[in-house]
Amino acid sequence: MSLPLHITGTIGIDTIITPRGRAEGVLGGSVSFAAVAALLFADRVDAVSIIGEDFPVHYEEALAAKGLCMDGVERKKGPSFAWTGEYFDNMNKRRTVCANDSVMLDWQVNVQEALRSHPVLVCCCMVPAQQLKCMEQCPDASLVLSDSMDKWLRRQPELLDAVISRSHITMMNEDEAKEYAGASTILEAGEFLLSRGATYAVVKQGEYGATLIGREKDGRTRIFRCPAYPLKTLVDPTGAGDTFLGALAGYLSTLPEGLPSFEDMKRGIVYGTVAASFTCESFSADALLSMTPETFRGRLAEYTEMCSIPAACNSWI
Repeated sequence: MSLPLHITGTIGIDTIITPRGRAEGVLGGSVSFAAVAALLFADRVDAVSIIGEDFPVHYEEALAAKGLCMDGVERKKGPSFAWTGEYFDNMNKRRTVCANDSVMLDWQVNVQEALRSHPVLVCCCMVPAQQLKCMEQCPDASLVLSDSMDKWLRRQPELLDAVISRSHITMMNEDEAKEYAGASTILEAGEFLLSRGATYAVVKQGEYGATLIGREKDGRTRIFRCPAYPLKTLVDPTGAGDTFLGALAGYLSTLPEGLPSFEDMKRGIVYGTVAASFTCESFSADALLSMTPETFRGRLAEYTEMCSIPAACNSWI
């Protein structure tokens, strides 16, 4: 049995442009990716979000078919959250062509009473003020994870500070973390995130993997460097970071309630890395939705074999 968790963020409609092609009107939003990944491990995942009247019913049905509880998702008049993004030859870089986030900006967050006691709260990337509202309505959550993006670093840095101070685990991509910290290295940026109140900082590095930074009780900094799963063909990285976050949270929900150990975090980072690789193999969440526990375990076995260090290396220590 896992601890119940709820995931808040965006559910929307994406248009994606990459060197591999174009996909219009496809399932998007941070919750869509994170929740499906969390359900690899978690018995119950509740979504807290908002959609517009134009949100396709078949996408709701696809998420529900994976086991996501949508009772906490509001539907209102007007358009859903929509994002159009373009990736270039180096798909580590992208630009936002346009975004319609009015439904999110106007959203009055109201976490259902039944969800407020969930021990695990995952605040995916969205407006920091709304992340804070979710945190305030769930004061008893024993594990809080949060993510952010570059525009909130510039628009609402003081609210982002508050989000991180209430998070046990916070993550950003490399460029965002360095900008936020005014740092030139990942380690410096990670330690800055810890100084803002988080227990663990995760710096996402796209095709180069991720770095976990934590601090022991004696003040010693611990680091875990996790490479990405190597893909022959990268189709669309949209949602990979959300998938990573969701799988990490889903795994942590299987542990006893409370703060995970550094070793548990390392395992979660590996699981998140492998899950994210599926997302990159298709436009939207198609490959993620078709992933099964069996295909995940098969890829995990391949990945651990790739990353194993020969025992003979210990002879040099």
